[in-house]
Amino acid sequence: MHIIAPREKLNSLVQIAQKAVAQRSPMPLLSCLHFESKDNLLFLSSTDLEFGIRCTMPVTTVIDGATAIPAKYVTSLFTRLPDVDINIKCDISNNTTTFIYGDSEVVLNGYPADEFPIFPSFPDKPTLVIPQVEFKNMLKHVVFAVSNEEHRPVFNGVNIQVDQDGMISMVATDTRRLALCQQHLDTPPSQIINIIVPGKTLNELFKILESTDDKLFIYVTENKVFFVIDNICIMSRLIAGQFPDYRIVIPENYICEVRTSVSELLDAAERASLLVNTKRNVFNIHFKPNGMMIYFYTETGRIREEIDANFTGDSLDVGFNVRFFIDVLKSIDSEEVIIKLSGQDSPSLLRPVDDDRYFSILVPAVSQGE
Repeated sequence: MHIIAPREKLNSLVQIAQKAVAQRSPMPLLSCLHFESKDNLLFLSSTDLEFGIRCTMPVTTVIDGATAIPAKYVTSLFTRLPDVDINIKCDISNNTTTFIYGDSEVVLNGYPADEFPIFPSFPDKPTLVIPQVEFKNMLKHVVFAVSNEEHRPVFNGVNIQVDQDGMISMVATDTRRLALCQQHLDTPPSQIINIIVPGKTLNELFKILESTDDKLFIYVTENKVFFVIDNICIMSRLIAGQFPDYRIVIPENYICEVRTSVSELLDAAERASLLVNTKRNVFNIHFKPNGMMIYFYTETGRIREEIDANFTGDSLDVGFNVRFFIDVLKSIDSEEVIIKLSGQDSPSLLRPVDDDRYFSILVPAVSQGE
């Protein structure tokens, strides 16, 4: 392989593609970026066999070919090369790749490119097409609730459903919190969708998506999903299993309800979080007429914050995991939040005042008392 391309564009793609490189794998090839040139196009890909990224860009091709280079070296190299056209030459006789910039060069040792896993192909027609901004906003409201505990795989992903009427739903839960976002699509998909996509995949997709009306093309197969944005394709295996029915955890009755400022509540919660330590991560909120009182104490110190709020119902004292509470507030775009409490030990519902498309459920944590 011998190609010529601008350093800036190459670096941009390398930094995106390296996100799917296996971090701890006994297979050295999975720690590599795979470069392949064909017909004046460069295909740059990586995979850990569960998750993969492939990017393309136009280049000047002298000789078609391919090479596999350890990602940690090539990603660092491209951040430090000068902004000039880079000549990339691969010698398949010894699996070395030479990067020539001006009168200088760097040579990296690699691996046989033909042993690198083939990037899977996706169907001809997309299953769903949606503006990037809409999908990105929905992810923002749910992905924080994905679990990181490996022994319950279905909770490690977001359940994405699209029904025949074009209603798309995303829901995630780690059993201590739940987030749901729904939206009606202008163009329903060609088929009903019900998949569980790993949170890792969606977190990386969220970083790549832009807040524009440009389209995101989604292709679903029996066990994989592909997200295509311009010249970037993200592939992920789907999580097998049945996502639990989230509706059973939504309270039917509430003891009290408050309406208050998101920013004031978030500021107070973040100040309280300064006192969190390994022994205490639960703060209490006393919901009462005309307001709320946050109080929290640890070995580090104590805090008490009074916050104005519109209140209806009976007074209640509830403990929440500080980090979980902050995550929910950060996912809300509105200026005010409504919090509905169903009991000291029962789930609470939080939703924005002027947007009924999404809400979160928080299960109270062990109360620390005054």
